[in-house]
Amino acid sequence: MIQQIVCIALIITSISSCVTSSVLVNVHRPADITINKDIQNVVVVNRSRPSKDNLAGNIVEGLISGEGIGADRKGAEYCVEGLSGMLNNSGRFSLKNEGGIELKGTGTSSFPIPLAWNEVKSICGSYDGDALLVLETFDSDSRIFVGSPVARTRKVKGIKVKELRYPANLIMEVESGWRIYDVNKERIIDENKYVEIKEFNAWGSSPEGAQLNLPSRRIAIKQAGINAGEKYGFRISPIWLKVNRTYYVGKHEDLKNARQYVKSGDWDTAIEIWLPLTEDEDLKIANRAAFNMALASEIKGSLKTAIDWARKAQKIGNKKAYNYINVLSRRLVDEEKLKEQLN
Repeated sequence: MIQQIVCIALIITSISSCVTSSVLVNVHRPADITINKDIQNVVVVNRSRPSKDNLAGNIVEGLISGEGIGADRKGAEYCVEGLSGMLNNSGRFSLKNEGGIELKGTGTSSFPIPLAWNEVKSICGSYDGDALLVLETFDSDSRIFVGSPVARTRKVKGIKVKELRYPANLIMEVESGWRIYDVNKERIIDENKYVEIKEFNAWGSSPEGAQLNLPSRRIAIKQAGINAGEKYGFRISPIWLKVNRTYYVGKHEDLKNARQYVKSGDWDTAIEIWLPLTEDEDLKIANRAAFNMALASEIKGSLKTAIDWARKAQKIGNKKAYNYINVLSRRLVDEEKLKEQLN
């Protein structure tokens, strides 16, 4: 019975993949928060290093946790690197420095008192900046778990051999806290803390071997640190993303022919093929062509027209159109946000 279900699932998947194809679409995602357009030039500062008062406790914490002395310092540098990379590619801000500015803070996950405004003005003045983006806190923690062995059978020189494989997991948790100082208005316009968790998996023939196959903690903290910086970049800056969209090809000859034009980016010719099909007597062909017209309209930048086509596809029986309408409607809301956030 189970084998029959699996076979049916494979057949459905195969049929579905023959009916549709996919294409990558560039989507402009707005920032989570809207920062005043007066702020264009920004300076990134790393203030996560411990002061003299906190240095001893920071070293002890590193020894107890097993992270190693200086692991958090490197992780914080990667965090700043992740944010800087996002800002360089955003088009919203002009990054006036590439890291390198370090100030003393708590060296822990606790926020220090805000910077004095004369210090903010001094740094911004040196770089012609409108605001400071400050990594105020950075803290990391890692844990390794080894699971129960799993038996598997494999062939060695034609002979079936049973062996035990042990799973190992490295969980890297990074906590980063940020502030944005608006130098002209002398106010903190954002204060936020993020927790980024990255999980790494490996297998081995023994618990020790499985752990050895995991990446080192330094590699893990690098990836988690960069991701944490990028996450804050999502919060403050609009970015371009590539998302996957499906469209119909099916068995109809014209739908098949349009696929080659989509692959080459010739959407105008694809539209010429799909448009007459939207009035086809066969409602399945018509609703699929209308769905494709919605995608073409999105590619062309006309979201309202895309929604109209998706609604037509839904009206004549296309079940995928409902979700696509929701996606397009969210994009329409995002477009209004982007107008506020971009010059």
